Amino acid sequence: MSFFDFVFPEQAQASHLRRLANQGQEQSAYHHRERLAAVQQRRLESSTTRNLEQRVEKLERELGEAGLVVEALLELLEQAGVVSRSELAGRTADIDSRDGVIDGRITPSEVKRFEAKRPWPKEEA
Repeated sequence: MSFFDFVFPEQAQASHLRRLANQGQEQSAYHHRERLAAVQQRRLESSTTRNLEQRVEKLERELGEAGLVVEALLELLEQAGVVSRSELAGRTADIDSRDGVIDGRITPSEVKRFEAKRPWPKEEA
């Protein structure tokens, strides 16, 4: 206790209460900022999720449309006697093996296995 507090106890008490009130306001503001940041993060995650869901729906719709066109072309080619489904299956297997990965699709180059195009130089002892 300081001399000022001893001589003026009411002012000391008021000063102490002001300090407590300021600390409470600072803590309240800190918690408010934390809650606001959490709400903003949830909104961002929700927005991102919603965006991804919309993109997936669009891709599914486009894939369905492409599948419909491919099926129509296959039927027209088969009816015209240009190609049969078994010939198409054989050609598809040939093309699938060209990329070095037999997986029923054309594999992007970043997924393919590494194969050296030329032999590694031999180290001399």
